Amino acid sequence: MAEAHVIGQIIGATGFSESSLFCKWGIHTGAAWKLLSGVREGQTQVDTPQVGDMAYWCHPIDLHFATKGLQGGYRLRRWGIVTPRAAGAGNTPSCPIPRTLWVFLAEPALEGSW
Repeated sequence: MAEAHVIGQIIGATGFSESSLFCKWGIHTGAAWKLLSGVREGQTQVDTPQVGDMAYWCHPIDLHFATKGLQGGYRLRRWGIVTPRAAGAGNTPSCPIPRTLWVFLAEPALEGSW
């Protein structure tokens, strides 16, 4: 059985009109993946930037999976802000090289569509 470690952090967000931001996140996997340690979902603290529009969270991610096969993989998704206005998803790299994963968020066209 193969194992995978996902270690990193959610650094922050920029480009939103709101002044207080947080992130709800989740890791979703295929049926062959079993979480051995860590948590599948969580939420950062709220940051209200005093200078500029970048909200910093530096929220740690530390997961340990076991898998019988690579089918299904794992995906980081379900990002949000104070009033859930944006969502995005990104596939985490499957090779053991340090990488930066950028997740671009999409906002719904109509207010209250969430």
